Order: sequence, then structure tokens, then C-alpha cells
Amino acid sequence: MFLSCEQIDVIESDIPFQEFNVVSGRLIGDSSSVKISFTKSFPIELSLTREDVALKEVTAYIWSESQGIFTLKHEKDGIYSPVNTLYVIQGIKYELFAEYKGERIYSVTTIPKEPIITDAKLESGYLKCVVVPNPKSVYAAKYSIKSLDNNFESYIDSTFYEVTNKLADTLSTIEVRTANIPLAYFENPEKYKVELILFSLDEPYKDYFSTRENNKPIENIFSEGGGSVFWNVSGKNTLGLFIGYTKTIVPIELN
Repeated sequence: MFLSCEQIDVIESDIPFQEFNVVSGRLIGDSSSVKISFTKSFPIELSLTREDVALKEVTAYIWSESQGIFTLKHEKDGIYSPVNTLYVIQGIKYELFAEYKGERIYSVTTIPKEPIITDAKLESGYLKCVVVPNPKSVYAAKYSIKSLDNNFESYIDSTFYEVTNKLADTLSTIEVRTANIPLAYFENPEKYKVELILFSLDEPYKDYFSTRENNKPIENIFSEGGGSVFWNVSGKNTLGLFIGYTKTIVPIELN
């Protein structure tokens, strides 16, 4: 899944190398699972482990006006989590403050509220839902197709097909779709439970999603390369994404 804290960042060896601090963080609405990754990029010709690229001496905290300060501690491999439980609330703005080797790192995100969903269905080989969008939120969807008796393979979409937002000239609702669901589903549709997972994401994610492949041919998106990728983390020689989102599970009723 996107925003994974398990990825290690690499750079093509024929590109002039500059080391960057890489920040990857997610805040999920109505969840207390908070993990922020601080690592560094490295040339692809080096054989390094996650331990090798971890930044272990970052001073960091998350702050919100309504909940206060939550100091982050290093767990392992550059992963930091709050010392005290942080329950992420929909509609609240959270700011990330960090310092590494005397340089400051900053980002801010707002956790989107769940939208009103007016329709959800299987259509032309993919799942689609119609939502009433909230201000400053963008939307994406994945499918979840689970075997009812464990005799068939289950499928969960690995990537977003698109990220959609409300344009000024659109109506009050927007359509959000998944990628095409596996053909295996249609061979035994009665054997599966079908759900659409709707992601309500903070608005900056759309700019990242639209530019994420600009630095091809790079093996991992959290690295410097041939194009400009939008990041919402600022700091000297620092890039990354600190983003809030909320998930909604939508059962699909099949006729």
C-alpha cells in the first residue's frame, strides 16, 4: 500500500547522487496507528539494509491545536511513533515538527471527514461509488474481493486507479472508481464478498499522485531523479509525504 514505512529508497547509479532525508508518514482518521519514517536516500550500487539508511537521532513531535503535543520516539529502522497514544480525529489539522543534525523539518496535514456516499456498484468490470465531496479533500478507491469459504483466492487492489477531486464546474457529486477487478471473480461471483474501500485524502495527495512517476526510471519514488515530484515535507535536503486520510468500507450489493 502507498505510504508504506517498509520501503527503502534508491537512486539510479547513472544519476548524480545527492543524499536526501526522506520522510514518510500517514495519519489515519479514527485510528491510533501513527508511524513516521525517517530515512536517507542512497545510490543503487550500494547494498544497504533498512538499518543502514535509518535516521535514528531525529527529534520530532506532532502537534494539534485541540490535542496538544505528542513526542515521537524511535522504535527501530527509522520508524518513530508517539510516546503517548495519539488518536487521530477527522477534521483536525496536525503538524509535524522535526530536527536532524541541526536542520528543521516541517509538514502539515488535515484529516478529511468521511463524505456522504450516494451510490456504490459494480459497473463495466470495476467498482464505482458516487460521493458528495468535502472541501479540500480528494478521493480514491480500491476493491476488496474476499472468498466466502476460503476455497478461492481473495483479491485486494494494490494501487489507486485515479485520484479524484471536485472541480469548480462539476455538480455536487463526483464519481470515484477502482481499477478493473480480476476476471477470476466473474467465473464464480457467488463465492465472493465484494467491498469498495474509499479513501478520503488530504488535498496535497493529488499533486503527489499526479507527479509521482516524473522521476522515472527510478526504482523507488522516494528518491531524486529526472523530474519534479510534489512533496509536502519541507526542510534542507529533505523530501517526503506526510498525509492524512480516512477509510470508508462500502459493501457492494450484487444482483
